[in-house]
Amino acid sequence: MIRNPYLAIALVVLVLVAGVPGCAIVPVEPSGTPTATSPTPGGASVPPRRGGILVVSDGVGVPRHFNPALVSGSATAIIGTQIFASPLRYDENWNPQPYLAQSWEISADGLAVTLHLVEGATFHDGHPITSEDVAFSVMTVKQYHPFKSMFAPVDRVDTPDPHTAVIRLARPHPAILLAMSPALLPILPRHVYGDGQDLLTHPANLAPVGSGPFKLVRYTPGESVVLERYEGYFIPGRPYLDGIVFRLEDDPNAQVIDMERQEAHLLPLFTDFAGLDRLSSQPYLVVTPRGIEGLGPLNWLAFNLLRQPLDDRRVRQAIAYAVDPDFIIQYMNRGKGERALSPIAPASPFYTANVHKYDLDLNRANQLLDAAGYPIRPDGTRLALTLDYIPAIPSQQRDVALYLSRQLAQIGIDVQVRQSASFPAWAERIGNWDFDMTMDIVYNWGDPVIGVHRTYLTDNIRQGVVWSNTQNYANPRVDELLAQAEQEIDIDKRQALYAEFQQIVTEDVPIVWINVLPIYTVYNAALGNPPLSIWGCHSPLDEVYWQAPLTRVYAPIPTLDSHSSRLQVIGVRALEVLQAHNLYDARDILRDPAQGFLDREGAGLHVLGFTRQGTVFLDNSGQLKPGMSISGIRDSQGASLLAGLLQAAQGDAQQGGGGNYRVAGGLPNPVTQEVGLMAAWCGLLTPDDVICVLEWEQ
Repeated sequence: MIRNPYLAIALVVLVLVAGVPGCAIVPVEPSGTPTATSPTPGGASVPPRRGGILVVSDGVGVPRHFNPALVSGSATAIIGTQIFASPLRYDENWNPQPYLAQSWEISADGLAVTLHLVEGATFHDGHPITSEDVAFSVMTVKQYHPFKSMFAPVDRVDTPDPHTAVIRLARPHPAILLAMSPALLPILPRHVYGDGQDLLTHPANLAPVGSGPFKLVRYTPGESVVLERYEGYFIPGRPYLDGIVFRLEDDPNAQVIDMERQEAHLLPLFTDFAGLDRLSSQPYLVVTPRGIEGLGPLNWLAFNLLRQPLDDRRVRQAIAYAVDPDFIIQYMNRGKGERALSPIAPASPFYTANVHKYDLDLNRANQLLDAAGYPIRPDGTRLALTLDYIPAIPSQQRDVALYLSRQLAQIGIDVQVRQSASFPAWAERIGNWDFDMTMDIVYNWGDPVIGVHRTYLTDNIRQGVVWSNTQNYANPRVDELLAQAEQEIDIDKRQALYAEFQQIVTEDVPIVWINVLPIYTVYNAALGNPPLSIWGCHSPLDEVYWQAPLTRVYAPIPTLDSHSSRLQVIGVRALEVLQAHNLYDARDILRDPAQGFLDREGAGLHVLGFTRQGTVFLDNSGQLKPGMSISGIRDSQGASLLAGLLQAAQGDAQQGGGGNYRVAGGLPNPVTQEVGLMAAWCGLLTPDDVICVLEWEQ
């Protein structure tokens, strides 16, 4: 028996806030608004400590559910890998590490993988984990997961005893160990999911029972996912954190302000370039491209080959010649990332640049459209198409879609860019082939067998399954090449097979490959063991810990007396709420009309929070979104609104701070949208944050 003989073949080798006199410095576990941090990486080693909440600003899309066995994608995987455990996990050097399987062997003929499970491991409901659960999970993933080729060679799973599972393969599988990673093979409880209900609509998908380091406490659709430590976790002493809160964000500006103010502590898969510049300047944040080496993320334009005229290769080639990847990379992406020429990411040992390249050539594009029978009409157009995009990562999806709309107009293609209300809405549309073209982000997942084959195999055309072969592309020679590559162990032979595959599909161009996604991980420097393995945040966060409690630096709350105005009373109460709760919990209180902080009957009373630079982080009326700026707003006299509110917030230090402000113009009433005389009371929450209560005269 040989342990792990295929690994080398299968894997892709690839400020502190200063103290302010009179301010209260309150040590807290990190669940709210810290404004100072503990030591940064590179300093003295701090032993892992238990406690604290990690807030993740999650901008990769709203999850359809939390079961990675049934769907692909970061929206599910980042959360699902905290709830479910897998047989193996991987380190930053592409080495498999024990997880639910404490050891494993691969037979000499490569047709059997034996997993020896950790004894005493339990699911979140207390049921023991056995080899029957492993067998059930492997066959579930094989049947339902979009990556059909990932477990296609699996014939069956034998269970000779409760702690031994033997995966029997019909043929050697060069990526079998990688396929047992956290995001790819969650171990499901058979007693929950094997009850006869349809797995695709099983209620446990939204109320999962796993065996990972954290268990689900609450899911507020479109807003947040709250997890807490599973005390029965099979790795003693872990997880270190008390819990994780995933804040589901769709606006990178909001993510930036949350990280700057340290309302959030981990920002995975971030690609907003202006935001990266801002975050990189903060000494208490670390910005790194590490933690995605296993993903091989490609940004591309996909065609629906079921629809005319996109079933004509000449039309697809014409569109490819009209796209300028260099412009997207150099100008839209600020020089970050690199061009993608084919389905396989450039960092892969199976990548080849010897393929048909589509450099910008509008003349060639026009010639191809003419030859395909789509001449220029009197209105200047040839044909009309729709273009969808994932409602996440705007810099790579929405912005590129808008650019392509303008670019394709130059060759007479009228493009209607369609917005989806949510990620599930986009996935439903694309999975059911209700599109002409769509922007997409697709991962290689380390080995082409896992992340590439699924998009091009004819037998993976599966209606209703996003990130399968949703293009409806079929080429018998491609099927033949991929069938050989998925069982070939010799790396040179695999490279030759994949080289021919890439040459064929770049001629057929079912997809225009644009760029390798420039992805960054941003995390608070006070975090120990940040998620920087090859799977990054697609891995369990049981090793992450806070090196020391963070601190919040609060300004003194002004005192009230019999002469205090009504707005001052409301403002002081708002400051008290914000000091007692983290921003998100406080926001829920401030939004409740019964609490007296919001008046939607016409006066427009509401609470606004912003930094000294004018960046909004709170508006309980919903008029101003987090990340927006009020720095450029002027009142009716041309004076800076921000300067006036800041002056009011400073107030009279001898009177406890805070002050009133009256202004005509500036912000509109959030209820009537009319601009009139506005009264305000402002005070300092922290040395850098201002809270104002605003009200308009009726």
